[in-house]
Amino acid sequence: MRSKLILSAALAVGVMFGIGSASAADMAVKAAPVAVAPAFSWTGCYIGVHAGAGVLLDQGFFGGGLNDKHGVGGLAGGQIGCNYQTGMLVLGIEGEGFWSGMKVNSDFFGGNNLLIQTTSIKNRYDFDIAGRFGIAVDRALVYGKAGWVAGRFDWTSNTLNFCGAFCSVTTGSATLDGLLVGIGLEYAFTRNWTAKFEYDYLGFASKNVNFVTVFPVGPNNNQIQNVSADKHIFKVGVNYLFNAGPVVARY
Repeated sequence: MRSKLILSAALAVGVMFGIGSASAADMAVKAAPVAVAPAFSWTGCYIGVHAGAGVLLDQGFFGGGLNDKHGVGGLAGGQIGCNYQTGMLVLGIEGEGFWSGMKVNSDFFGGNNLLIQTTSIKNRYDFDIAGRFGIAVDRALVYGKAGWVAGRFDWTSNTLNFCGAFCSVTTGSATLDGLLVGIGLEYAFTRNWTAKFEYDYLGFASKNVNFVTVFPVGPNNNQIQNVSADKHIFKVGVNYLFNAGPVVARY
């Protein structure tokens, strides 16, 4: 009888310790963390390049033979800026500088007088600083921008009479400034690299510019002309966005 009681007690103790060991082992095992990449964010600074083309309209310069003041040309440059995203709203600031090949050329022939007038207007380069504001849907950003722009312009008009009676060259150069407004679409095809398409209107306000007319015979002539310009440009570009975040571990 006593031996049966001892055996029963031993079995009970063994079962109890077995259950406890199993429970302890189960508690020690935890689910492995799962690494999940964070959602894309437009917050961060960036640097990039762009290229495109546009239309130039010059106003005010009355160089000889210049009737149509529209011209076209290419452009290429770079940009740097910073964004801050809160919810779907993205706010930022951007500075740009770009070479411009936009120009207006016009030739006029005076018929019987053999008068030739050649006029050119060239936009050398532009630079601007603007605020950006947009709506982000994950990796796509639709934005607008507005700010200040300045551009360098050269004006030249040559007049020649083949009879030798008259010849002159009129030149002027100035930096005009004004308003820039634009709209664009930017898409992040990786966490750091983005591509964009943008349209900008550049309105250069009128300014009094000193023009010098050089005559081969007689005194030179200085004259003030009030000039202004407008540009419509289209460009594509790429940016490198410094916003790469660490991989977040989720449990």
